[in-house]
Amino acid sequence: MTIDSVPVLKDVNLFLEAGQFTVIYGPRGAGKSALLRSFSGLNREIYENVSWSGELLINEKPIQVYDKKLLRQMVSYVEPSFVEAMDELTFADFIKITLSESSVSLDDFTSELDRLGILKFLRRELKTPVRQFYTMEKIMLLLFAAIVKKSMIVVLDCILDHLDDDTLVPVLKELLNIKQDRIVVLSTRHKLRFLPIADQFVMMKSGTIEYRGPAREFVLER
Repeated sequence: MTIDSVPVLKDVNLFLEAGQFTVIYGPRGAGKSALLRSFSGLNREIYENVSWSGELLINEKPIQVYDKKLLRQMVSYVEPSFVEAMDELTFADFIKITLSESSVSLDDFTSELDRLGILKFLRRELKTPVRQFYTMEKIMLLLFAAIVKKSMIVVLDCILDHLDDDTLVPVLKELLNIKQDRIVVLSTRHKLRFLPIADQFVMMKSGTIEYRGPAREFVLER
């Protein structure tokens, strides 16, 4: 893949499957975001001059065959700027945007909201401003959207890097829960932080994959 004629990805070969938690590690500029945005076709919406070759398949079908709306339902992509953008919304606004529902009831989602620890923050119910949530609760809200949309691929692009260890625990617990029947991919600039829970570990540098395999083998090799 090139963006504005600058190579950003080269010879990338990666396989992801449901039930697997994949951690993609690399420094800034390694190509993590370009790769992860590809899953939902976002690069061409952000940049004017994007070209790529090769195949990107979901359920053995090229992503080009999927309608954009269906693709965005299948793939939930989340990155740090989403958390800031949410501050302008009420909970009702968030539901309307993420689920394309003009009329909703909290009763439809009570069990999910309670499990994720969000329900107790909805003091004004649907009118509750999202800016009243802490960062961890906003991330949980984004996971909630992925769950109720029944997204088969959940992508978190460096969104957990700035959470402290205690705050991180409930988020990781939920990710391990939802990975049972979904593909979960997390990118990070912190190599050791997420290794213990990674089923597959991928290390990227300068747009290429330098390691791909079990986290345990990566540790032993290093």
